[in-house]
Amino acid sequence: MIVFEARHLWKVFGKTVALRDINLGFGGGLHILLGPNGSGKTTLLKLWTGLLKPTKGEVKVKNLDPWSNRATLMRFMGVAFEDTVLPWWTSGKDYLKFLASQKRAKWSLVVELAERLGVTAYWTKTIRGYSSGMRKKIVLLAALAGEPEILVLDEPYTLLDRNSVDSLNQILVENIPSIEAAVIASHVFTGIEERTSSIAVLVNGSLVFYSTGNKLADSSLIMYECETEDPVRFAEKLYKLGVKHLEIRESKVYFEAGRGITLPENVKCSPRINIKKVYENVVMGHRDRTLQETAPPRDT
Repeated sequence: MIVFEARHLWKVFGKTVALRDINLGFGGGLHILLGPNGSGKTTLLKLWTGLLKPTKGEVKVKNLDPWSNRATLMRFMGVAFEDTVLPWWTSGKDYLKFLASQKRAKWSLVVELAERLGVTAYWTKTIRGYSSGMRKKIVLLAALAGEPEILVLDEPYTLLDRNSVDSLNQILVENIPSIEAAVIASHVFTGIEERTSSIAVLVNGSLVFYSTGNKLADSSLIMYECETEDPVRFAEKLYKLGVKHLEIRESKVYFEAGRGITLPENVKCSPRINIKKVYENVVMGHRDRTLQETAPPRDT
């Protein structure tokens, strides 16, 4: 079943074309929407959440028009945008208590999430005095409260420190199995993309790449994660096998290689799709094609 859908979608602001003829569908699971800043990711998410109306074409969420059914969608959708404005005159705790009551969410679960993101250390203070990172965590908690069926997160990792990024990813990993569909728009890579069902890449308002997890798995861009008692010795063996780029993190070794590599049987390795490399290749390839199309004719 298609949860998020866009058909021949255009969004124009004055003379600026934010999205051009987008045809895209996300089913169940986790989906990553990638693209440089200004590529149209936030615009697409705001169309799917009913905050914007299409200029041309249509968008649907669970077969509902978000623009005319936003109140219905918000009953089961958790949403976090970068430009969300919080009520500066109250505390983060009181704001979340209000939202929890509106969503009929269990307050104990909100408190648990707040503790894991480190929010309880400051959430009794007035929002007006919060830093950008502190505000970002409140926005994320507001989206996660109430155990939403659908989750939409716009650039959730900006302004967060490494520990907060790891905590958020762990929360998402734990909750994704119970969520019907989740879409994360980002231009940074934190590891959560390795669990994606599909990825889509926007560049300058155009959809330049889309692939599901199954098709991505056929790619040669595989990142292996191997756990071993002696990572240094294992890294030396990999180097002799021709692996030039690898990274050691505690007891784990990460490296990129094709599927044809023969790994030692006593080492536990898991192949992971190197989404970052896929993205870089797509964006670079699109940039090269654009340069060729716009290059002036050569003198003969």
